[in-house]
Amino acid sequence: MPAFTLSREQVRELDRRAIEGFGVPGIVLMENAGRGCAELLMQLNPERKPVVVLCGPGNNGGDGFVIARHLDNHGWPVEVQAVTKCGDPNKPGDADINFDILFTARISFTQSHPDHFTQHQAEIVAKRVGRDGWIVDALFGTGLTRALSNPYSVLVDIVNASGSPVLAIDLPSGLDCDTGEPLGPTIRATHTATFVAPKKGFLNPKSKEWTGEVHVIDIGAPRVLVEQYRPPS
Repeated sequence: MPAFTLSREQVRELDRRAIEGFGVPGIVLMENAGRGCAELLMQLNPERKPVVVLCGPGNNGGDGFVIARHLDNHGWPVEVQAVTKCGDPNKPGDADINFDILFTARISFTQSHPDHFTQHQAEIVAKRVGRDGWIVDALFGTGLTRALSNPYSVLVDIVNASGSPVLAIDLPSGLDCDTGEPLGPTIRATHTATFVAPKKGFLNPKSKEWTGEVHVIDIGAPRVLVEQYRPPS
């Protein structure tokens, strides 16, 4: 039976069709994704070691905000290091809404603007992820098509040098969704929580070096829609 995987374009299309064609709000998909990842991480981390969630711009970072909230709800020690610009307050996206919830819930976080990320801030992140705990990579997802540059390349180096176990969200930041090859600096994950189905690039045996063990998370996209992307047997 052919492997069921999703390409970058299929991921975008499936999300769009779930939202526009089936009426599933994007923020519901994000909530399901984040909650599923948090539940997985609680299974992987039964000792309740501290968790640092690294959040970047866009929906991958939004997933990270949801993960932090659900970990906090269950009493896991968690903090967020967000390296992202502020959204449009007049038209907040799903990630902005979940950041506001995180803020109002008083979950520990630090926010840095990517255009003004200093060496001092890098040292703070390195100190936080250097503790005996887990790191969640919620920097970039399947949409990335170019090599990461500063400050995100600096964050990749910090994570990879930390020696801590890493859970990557959807795929490790810096890995190409379709080829499974690094675009440049890339997170080396211990586990990857990917959504709906493994990504096309995971068929590349070399991707295992970056993804670690892959876990598929259901985000609530209707089955009748998902089945349209499954190859015939």
